[in-house]
Amino acid sequence: MITFLKRRFRAYSAPIALMVCVVVLSGCYMPLRFDAEIEISREGYYSFIFDGYLAKVPFYDELRKGGMTPTEEGEQIALYKQDLQNDPAMKEVSYLRQGIYKVHWERDGDLTRDKYVTFIRRNENMLSIRYVKDDYTIRLAGKGLADSQKQQLVDMGLDSVGEIRIITNGKVVAHNAQSERDWPDKGPGYRMYTWPVPNVFAPSPQFVMSLR
Repeated sequence: MITFLKRRFRAYSAPIALMVCVVVLSGCYMPLRFDAEIEISREGYYSFIFDGYLAKVPFYDELRKGGMTPTEEGEQIALYKQDLQNDPAMKEVSYLRQGIYKVHWERDGDLTRDKYVTFIRRNENMLSIRYVKDDYTIRLAGKGLADSQKQQLVDMGLDSVGEIRIITNGKVVAHNAQSERDWPDKGPGYRMYTWPVPNVFAPSPQFVMSLR
């Protein structure tokens, strides 16, 4: 199965400098195949959905090296599944294989009240949106790893492939989306901004909209 996943990851053309977790490789989750969609209204209401596969990097690496008994593997499967399920926004978690979990995460609300929303959480910020009160903007943000760390992940057989989309009727003042188009399905004035993620070395997406 893991060989199949590696082939699929390389076959898709789908950032994620930002979608790789910011903590050291010894402790992070890493998105593999994924689809992330964020809707933001001009008033600041949002919905944020992530659907895809996460690898627990140290767990994956130990299994890859054959350094774990079946009993230990079972314990780790349950431990990390519970860790993910502790987040109330995590609606689905199932173990696939080789330290990889299928997840569905979603959250919605008013960003002017919530201020800062991250997937998965603040200490593993793969992707986030935040409201900056000083200039009344909403910003897409994330963190990346050094190129040497990204290469280390690739050498382990891991990569990130997917797509990030933002749908909004707000006033967008800056972005580096690879494509944008009207999105009338959501109503008048809505546009969709899309960032395909071909691999872990892709640049981080940037997006700023104003609530003024």
